[in-house]
Amino acid sequence: MVQPGLSVDQMRIVRFLRDPATFGGRRPAYFNTAVSHLFVDGPHLYVLHKPVRCDGYSCQTPEERWHWCEAQCMRAVPRTGRGPARPLPIVRRANRFFLGGPGSIQDWVLKISCASVAVDSGLITLNQAA
Repeated sequence: MVQPGLSVDQMRIVRFLRDPATFGGRRPAYFNTAVSHLFVDGPHLYVLHKPVRCDGYSCQTPEERWHWCEAQCMRAVPRTGRGPARPLPIVRRANRFFLGGPGSIQDWVLKISCASVAVDSGLITLNQAA
């Protein structure tokens, strides 16, 4: 079943990211929000933005989601020039999905260090890195 506003391709990526094989046999915690799919695997949070558009803001295409990931990374970069988050491509090669590496880019996730994330009243926000 396809969720409203979600393409079949992105639902396949959600299944890939929910699969324990993606994370070395560990089942990630999964959260479905209004605008993102969140996957927590040990020290990392992976954010797959949904293809949404509202109030002049659009993440409907993989390219727009890459720009969103990049903008989030720049917001979290401290004075040292290194941040706790980075865009990570989801690629397809040999008819399978992979996190990063060579292949045809299908979508983007924001990979965030859990040490840099604050959860308060159900909101997940990036902290400034120390």
